Amino acid sequence: MAAQLDYGYSTPKGVAGGKVDIAYDEVLTRKNEEADGVLKYGMAAMVGTVKGTSVKVPISGTTAEQIEGIVLHAANTEQDMKGKVIVPNNASVGILRKGRIWGRIASDATPTYKAKAYVVVDGDDAGTFTDKAEGNVDIGARFGNASDDGIAVIEINM
Repeated sequence: MAAQLDYGYSTPKGVAGGKVDIAYDEVLTRKNEEADGVLKYGMAAMVGTVKGTSVKVPISGTTAEQIEGIVLHAANTEQDMKGKVIVPNNASVGILRKGRIWGRIASDATPTYKAKAYVVVDGDDAGTFTDKAEGNVDIGARFGNASDDGIAVIEINM
């Protein structure tokens, strides 16, 4: 008689927060100070209340210097029993500062290859990336492709 030994709850590849390739990257470890599910994989994160220790979703008035990087999912990230992947409050998260990642894009963004990718700091799209400069923050990131189901490759070098 056979027994099931793998339940397959790991995060699939090619999702928001997933690394694009195995090229050199730089990742910091920080603690999520947002409530469960507010900070999401693939979005930009800003310096939290405890600088160098915690991160949170960017807010109005955030500057490029306050952006730590992009929230990276790890291979051991699991879905809950409803198939949702969330970043819990106080969880350690990887923050990509250099490399290529699948980033969340704003609802009105039209990313194109090598175009600047700005961080949205206001409204429901805060923390996502857009091609529109006005009211958004330039962290020196670029799009690596066009949109693919709400995500796009973001090339970052902070």
